[in-house]
Amino acid sequence: MRQFAAVLILVALFLLLVGSRFKASDGEKLRSVSRVAVTKVQNAMPPAVNAVAPFDSIRRELPTRPDDAVRARLAADKRFVGVEFKVTAEGGKVTLRGVVPNADVKRLAVGVARNTVGVDEVVDELAVPASE
Repeated sequence: MRQFAAVLILVALFLLLVGSRFKASDGEKLRSVSRVAVTKVQNAMPPAVNAVAPFDSIRRELPTRPDDAVRARLAADKRFVGVEFKVTAEGGKVTLRGVVPNADVKRLAVGVARNTVGVDEVVDELAVPASE
């Protein structure tokens, strides 16, 4: 929250300076004001916090292994509600196992796996029940 407030303060200062028609000779004043603002923002933040911390936390939550990425994409896709997939990987080769209701769902699942970053090859071991 403090970071957001600090950014808003800096944006407000910028708009104030632009709106006040400052001259090129006011550059030194602008530099001193920006130094003071940066110092105040840095002092307001905890020492371990930096500007990229929110992005790092999001990046850490993203799957990095191909099987995790495929598993996450299949779980997030509403077309596969109620279908359980077993996803394994060896390097960029991903294997899909499980029972799917029909050939269309099988085709869609294989397509999702193929179009996942880090997947080079998809081994389709999905079973479709025989129709009676």
